[in-house]
Amino acid sequence: MLLRSLAAEDFRNLEAFRLEPAPRFNLFEGRNGQGKTNLLEAIYLLGAFRSPRDAKHPELVRFGAERATIIGEIERREVTRTIEIRISREGKKVILDGKPITRLPASFLHLNAVIFGPDDLELTKLGPDVRRRFLDRATYAVWPDHLASLRAYGEALKSRNRLLRDAKLRHAAPDDDVLAAFEAELARHGARLLQRRHLFLAGFVPRFCEAFARITDGELTGAIAHAPSGLSAPAVAGADPATIERELAATFARQRASDLRLGWTRSGPHADELDLFIDGRPARLFASQGQHRAFVLAMKIAELDRIQEAIGVYPIFLLDDVSSELDERRNALLMETLDRGGGQVFITTTDRRWIKVSDARVWRVEAGRITG
Repeated sequence: MLLRSLAAEDFRNLEAFRLEPAPRFNLFEGRNGQGKTNLLEAIYLLGAFRSPRDAKHPELVRFGAERATIIGEIERREVTRTIEIRISREGKKVILDGKPITRLPASFLHLNAVIFGPDDLELTKLGPDVRRRFLDRATYAVWPDHLASLRAYGEALKSRNRLLRDAKLRHAAPDDDVLAAFEAELARHGARLLQRRHLFLAGFVPRFCEAFARITDGELTGAIAHAPSGLSAPAVAGADPATIERELAATFARQRASDLRLGWTRSGPHADELDLFIDGRPARLFASQGQHRAFVLAMKIAELDRIQEAIGVYPIFLLDDVSSELDERRNALLMETLDRGGGQVFITTTDRRWIKVSDARVWRVEAGRITG
């Protein structure tokens, strides 16, 4: 897929602009605080319809303006479509090929974007919920109905937790039939989540290991292991959804008494973990800052490759401040890895001398103005 053109007006601190990006590398150079990250955010919004920084709508509109507008022409398999997003302080409106839409068509996945920024280092540093969000977002890019399973599981989980909490407060046993019904829904949707997560990881992990070895020149070994909550990893690997569903249902029934004492459901896909290792040791505890960055960059490259394998086209890759905290040698290895890959790439940097890739189109960003 290609972003053929990008235009924006009154978005963040950026002056009105229109760009025609190169099909491979696009480099945006400038000092910190000039608006480079805002440009990547605008591209990401065209695909995800939300900010990667979870910004509220008023934060996206240029100070003093009524609304912000982002327009992109996106080509996928020789089909070009135009997406326009209008953002006001009250909300946003999406216009697809000139027609306002309230819901995106189920068949529309025209722009996939993978983004790396400083905040993504949370993947290796914080708790399991950050890694679950990464896994589910990436899985959704391969199987769009994964989002519906997540929502259905979340609703069933809320219902079971509400019943457990109310019973705990009343010091009374819940209705077993009602609780069993919620558990059946949890198990059904949870089995779908677990199978999809496992299938995604089966193709993702080998690609991660390869990318991490390239970036570190084989000096370090990275590993990622799925740790399903309430089930063993072998119980998920290779199992069909019906088998996983039975295992989950048994887990919920077995832990019913202890969950009642707690007032919430402690096991299930909502508590899954991804264990991350460097040379056999937990990355969260032992990695240096540069190793954290190399690990997450390898995860993002593997995500790109896994999605390309599944959908047949490379997502757009957005790299913010990619060169900081990597030494010169590892930065060169990263650039070599990117150059050997495929797809359209947008990179921000404070010093273009760090970005050694072929066929790059270069822009300068200064005080919100983009020139090139």
